[in-house]
Amino acid sequence: MKILFLNSRGHWHNGWLTSQKELQIVVNILRKAGITVETTEVESIPQLEKVLDEVSSDTLLWPNAYYVDAGGGKVAWLNDFIEARQLPYLGSNAETLRTVLEKDACQALLRNNGLPIPQFTVITRENIGDIYSLISQNIYSFPVVLKPTAESGSVGVCMARNLWQAKEYAIQILKDFPQSNVIIEAFLPSDDITCGFLQLGEEVMLLPTAYIVKSVAGKANILSRKERLRPWDDKDKMQPCITDEAILGQLRAHIPAIAAALSIRGITRIDGRLDATGALRFFDVNGLPALCYPEAVMVKQCLTCFPGYTPMQVFEGLIYTVVCQALLQYEAEAPDVIRKRNLFTMNSDIVVRSSIVNSAVSKQKKISHVLD
Repeated sequence: MKILFLNSRGHWHNGWLTSQKELQIVVNILRKAGITVETTEVESIPQLEKVLDEVSSDTLLWPNAYYVDAGGGKVAWLNDFIEARQLPYLGSNAETLRTVLEKDACQALLRNNGLPIPQFTVITRENIGDIYSLISQNIYSFPVVLKPTAESGSVGVCMARNLWQAKEYAIQILKDFPQSNVIIEAFLPSDDITCGFLQLGEEVMLLPTAYIVKSVAGKANILSRKERLRPWDDKDKMQPCITDEAILGQLRAHIPAIAAALSIRGITRIDGRLDATGALRFFDVNGLPALCYPEAVMVKQCLTCFPGYTPMQVFEGLIYTVVCQALLQYEAEAPDVIRKRNLFTMNSDIVVRSSIVNSAVSKQKKISHVLD
């Protein structure tokens, strides 16, 4: 079998792997497992279509971007072109990626499925004049958190402590991000809780961790992009495992249900906080969680949750897990090393494991295409 990484010029920053160096680490891991790996980068739709038209029947695609440039300053969804050709690929489908990237659509879907989210409202260029009443009717109190709806990585995220600030920040976000509206959410007074979700066949694994920056305590602050880009030092910025049974119970109840509601395929990372009553509310679902070694949040939480192994053993297990799940989805045979050395074969008292037989996740649409 073969894996082909599809990179998109100008769109690396939102991919699974955000640089050639990070990509090469994963390529080397897969080659060590006996897989033939190739990489390519496209910068236009015609280039992408040419690559896809030449893909062999034994190839699994790994799309490393949301978008491909469509000319005239516009973009198109890369996975749309893969799906149109019914080619096998790793990760969630284009519809799911669109939903999770567009924060207002994601929160509306979760709300409609009865899943816990913060109170929110959406501000557009058309209704900005009604921002005061929209906040008052939907959120009720300050502070509030403002985010562009079509960005990731905490880009543009800020906190307003009164109506005047909220309007000022909303106007700025609409100016800075012309493809986005503004989602305004109730502030949740706790540190971030970030939970990884992995699926392998009929089994699910949760990676329950907190995301703490002590100098920016969550009871009064949000984590901006500045904090997100800081390196982990395990003193001020850290990602400890969660042992609180009340929080773990809520993660067990809600994380698989969120993945099912959004039709997540195999892997995601879901972020939330506790409200004043101790109830978990979720505000971010990652369609392409970064897998950059060793700094990416999901990589860090794997290292936290599997302390009995070396960092590289854990990272290899993570890469083998997502590839093995993709192959299972297409009823393709995985190499022995991937089946025997993924995270589901490794020991940990921290991760939460469960079967998804007869659960909501197992009702996702079965993929019929088979790798030859």
